[in-house]
Amino acid sequence: MNFLSCEPLTDAELEYLDKILLKFGNDHSVLNVSELDGFLTAIVSGPQAIMPSQWFPALWCKIGDTREDLEWESEQECQRFMSLLMQHMNSIAATLMEAPEEFEALLQVNTQAEPPVLIAEEWCFGYMRGVDLGQWPPLPDEMDTWLYAIALHGREENFSVLDTLTLEEHQQTVADIEPAVRKLHAYWLAQRTPTRQAPLRAEPKVGRNDPCPCGSGKKFKHCCLH
Repeated sequence: MNFLSCEPLTDAELEYLDKILLKFGNDHSVLNVSELDGFLTAIVSGPQAIMPSQWFPALWCKIGDTREDLEWESEQECQRFMSLLMQHMNSIAATLMEAPEEFEALLQVNTQAEPPVLIAEEWCFGYMRGVDLGQWPPLPDEMDTWLYAIALHGREENFSVLDTLTLEEHQQTVADIEPAVRKLHAYWLAQRTPTRQAPLRAEPKVGRNDPCPCGSGKKFKHCCLH
């Protein structure tokens, strides 16, 4: 078993992930790489480790549901997606562990506005999906305030609050997201263990007869490869 790379993905690799998410997207799935980035950030930041067999199915449907209509064009397509997915997750984890001040959320940008406007909703919806999957317990008030900085943009019930903000105020709340991520990651890391968290291990390839990484319990050739 080998360590996957922790190197950040290139723009072309991120575009590939985006293409696959759009290809299999529906009303209940992670729809783009910004939402994916938020989701994976929460997965590596929470109170306990979440295995790929738990979080991979949550990319495609409501938490707790299953989905059996992922028809990959080839084994290579699935392998490339899984490899890039894990590399991106490891890159986020390594940055938050080793250089948290360098962490940057993959927020969308409205380049038609002048100046350009950062759009945080989809990233934050992804993060809160990860929070829900990880079943985060209640936080102390200070940390809950930081989580609210993300939930403000990541929960529909808070949209009425966003609607009252000026553009300048809205962009200031967006600026609070990355510091919130750093604070929450550091908090849960201290709760979990004082030892250094190693990059995630994962098989870069899934054999046809191996268990499917989606967690269905079926062989790969009879599940997502089908």
